[in-house]
Amino acid sequence: MELKRMKESDLATCTETFIKVFNAEPWNDNWNDESAHHYLSDYYNTPNFLGVIAIENDVLLGFIMGVQRKWYSGDEYFIHEMCVDQTLQNKGIGKAMLNYLEIQLKEKSVESMTLLTNRNIPAEHFYKNNGFDEIERLVFLYKEIK
Repeated sequence: MELKRMKESDLATCTETFIKVFNAEPWNDNWNDESAHHYLSDYYNTPNFLGVIAIENDVLLGFIMGVQRKWYSGDEYFIHEMCVDQTLQNKGIGKAMLNYLEIQLKEKSVESMTLLTNRNIPAEHFYKNNGFDEIERLVFLYKEIK
């Protein structure tokens, strides 16, 4: 497995993987090629973007997309999206990508990583098992516009 920084040419295969992962359980989203590619391209084109991909034999195994941003306590990296091909999950690929990302972030003097995910699904447990802690003082709120 090779870990490296994401390039714009990786967006097409990232889009395919993203759709396969997030249109399935437990997410059950309804992404199509156009909406998913636009969504991921927007992140890619965000200032201070940094993405990581895992590949083997020219096949994408997974990716992380996020941005470095200023915070009062020092620079942080916010993970917008992370996914690993469903047939390859629980094989250490996600952990390897996080470890590689952490090395990249240390070189840029980034002090922390943050993200949002749903409760009580495998992703929550994955992140907690990889050193992420819940911030009790924060709440994520939502309002549907009708």
